[in-house]
Amino acid sequence: MSQKYILNANDPNRLAVLENLIAYLRGLPEDKTYVNETKEKQKQRTDPQNRTLFGVKYPPLMEFMGLSGDREKNELHEFFCGEFFGWIEYEIMGKKKQRPKRTTTTDESGKRDILPIPEFIDFVEYIDRRAAEQGCVLPDPDPMHRRER
Repeated sequence: MSQKYILNANDPNRLAVLENLIAYLRGLPEDKTYVNETKEKQKQRTDPQNRTLFGVKYPPLMEFMGLSGDREKNELHEFFCGEFFGWIEYEIMGKKKQRPKRTTTTDESGKRDILPIPEFIDFVEYIDRRAAEQGCVLPDPDPMHRRER
């Protein structure tokens, strides 16, 4: 059983939503354990921001590194996700492997979870720094738009 309630700021129906949430919680069976998570809703990264990463940032970095094609672009993205968010080690038939804890589109449990804008900006800035450490300065198409948090 799952239910989602969104308490919007300055919503005239906010109190009614809150009352429905409380009623829902009170109605949960007492013989089961539940997890409740409340977090501030943040705007997800935008399509233009995502296109900046994959269309503006990655291509010159790939060229600098001698990489090409979608497969190698995806490998590069996976590498940065792992370096930024951390790695999970696992084993397949006795061989140790690793994958990122999360990506820009999935959370730690593999469920769809688009990064909020502030975290996405931090991720892109991380990529800029790592590229610069290797001697590759990546273009910044619109610094004012990128800083929108």
